[in-house]
This record gives sequence, structure tokens and C-alpha cells, in this order.
Amino acid sequence: MSDFFNNKTVLITGAHGFVGKNLVGFLDGNGSTLLTPDKHELNLVDQQSTCKYFKENQIDIVVHLAGLVGGIWANKNALGDFFYQNAMMGINALHYSYESGVKKFVGLAAGCGYPDTKIPYSEDNFWDGLPDMNSYGYSMAKKNLIIQSWAYRDQYGFDSTILLPANLYGPHDNFDLESSHVVPALVRKFIESDGTVSVWGSGKASREFIYVEDVCRAISDCCKIPDLKGPYNLGTGKETSVLDLVETIKDITGFDGKISWDTSKPDGQVRRYYDMSKFKEDIGYVPSTSLREGLVNTINWYRKK
Repeated sequence: MSDFFNNKTVLITGAHGFVGKNLVGFLDGNGSTLLTPDKHELNLVDQQSTCKYFKENQIDIVVHLAGLVGGIWANKNALGDFFYQNAMMGINALHYSYESGVKKFVGLAAGCGYPDTKIPYSEDNFWDGLPDMNSYGYSMAKKNLIIQSWAYRDQYGFDSTILLPANLYGPHDNFDLESSHVVPALVRKFIESDGTVSVWGSGKASREFIYVEDVCRAISDCCKIPDLKGPYNLGTGKETSVLDLVETIKDITGFDGKISWDTSKPDGQVRRYYDMSKFKEDIGYVPSTSLREGLVNTINWYRKK
């Protein structure tokens, strides 16, 4: 299947974002033609714009990564915007993929769509309740994509697969301290520290981290395998405490200053990691880049940028 992409046209929505930039690099040179429109060339929120773009381009595969994203405060203060824009992007991208004869659609939903459920998170428990109410607009819009994927499969036989990535990190991430997630924020803090790094919470909470190259590989593999009915958890299946994450970044960066734990700030959910058995059974492996290896790559990239 190494020549799978030869002479195929692949549309990557959100190609200029974090995962998109990495995926373009990952797929470059595989024999395909990559379409990487920005939102001015392809406005997925607008039905007419989307219809026109798909009519003008003969597309074989669609990887849907585009979305309105932001931190918890942005989500909480604009629940309607986050629902409408993300829901419409997904609806239009998948619908016109089907209408125009696309052979395979792979999209990313969101692990934050999980309710407070038993650990490790299994896909069967994804529907057991509502997600965190601070960002339910975004989370439910992304859940919508899964329902659409099922509906178009059942009615039209359209082949689409939706993935639920764990906490992503890697090159091209958002390192803005006002809006970044935990890994890029800590990487920047340790590299730029003047002697003390402040970390929210106690360090006892756990999360699951997946290196962005593993996500790109999984997307590529899901393009190649027909009839994968998602959603699929996409992670490593490994639980890492925030304390261990901090100590690892400290060691890699060579930081010798003080770490201050701000316990007035919340830890958030106590534990969170994935059951990867469904992904392993259907796709054949579990992503395996170690946290340390991925962090070394990320830190080296950040230092050079």
C-alpha cells in the first residue's frame, strides 16, 4: 500500500494550522497532489463557497482538520460561535465530499467531547453524558461530525472515519502563553524562564499526550484502510502525571531554577487517558512515540524557530 496516494488529490482543510502543517510535511513526496486552501479560498462555514470549491476540484481524499479553536475562556464566552462555526465546517466538508464523489473522508473530532466517565476512556462511553459545560459548544459540534459520518455511511455507503485525538503536542503548536495548552506553555516557560517556573495545580492530575507525527501517521493509515467506522480514540494509551511532564521538560531543557506549584489554581479532571484497544484491533498498532522523544523533538524545534 506504499503507492496508495500516487496520483490522488488530497484536500487538507485547516492545512495552515498545527496538525495541518505537520500533515502537509508528512504527506509531501508521497505521489499525491495536496490541496491546502486557506479560509479565504475555501470558507467551509459558507455552503455556496464549499459547493463551488468541490465542483472546481476533482478530489479523491479529504482530511478535515479545520476548526475554530481556543482556550477555555474563549470557549466559555462564545459557546454559540464555537458551535455554529465548527458544526457548519463539518457538515459542509463531509456533505460536499459525499456529493462530489470523494472516496474517503478522515476527520478529527475532539476528546473533550467525553463526559466524566470511567478510566480509561472507551469509545463506548463517549455517549454516556454531556461534556464539560465550559466548552460544550465546541465539543458538541465535533460530536455532530461523528453522527453525520454514521448517517452518511448508513444511507449512502459513504466511507468516512472520525478520530478523537488525546492531548496533542509537537512542532508548529501554539506557544502563546495566553492561549496555549499545557505542553507548549511549559516548554516556553522553561526555555524562557528567568529562574522560576510557575505551574498551575498540584501536579497530581494525569493526562495522555500524543506526538503530532503519530497523529499524521494515523490519519494517513486511516485514509488507506476502507470501511473504518469510528470514532476511534487516538492516543498512546499511557497516563502521565503533570508532575512527571514537568520533570521531563525540566530535564530536557536543562532548567536548574525553581518550580513553583500554584495550588490555588485547579488541577482540572483528576485522571484522563484512553483505552486504545479498538484502534489497535482495526488499524493494527498503538502510536508509540515516547513522551520524552516527542518532547526532545518539540523543544529542539522551538529553540530553532
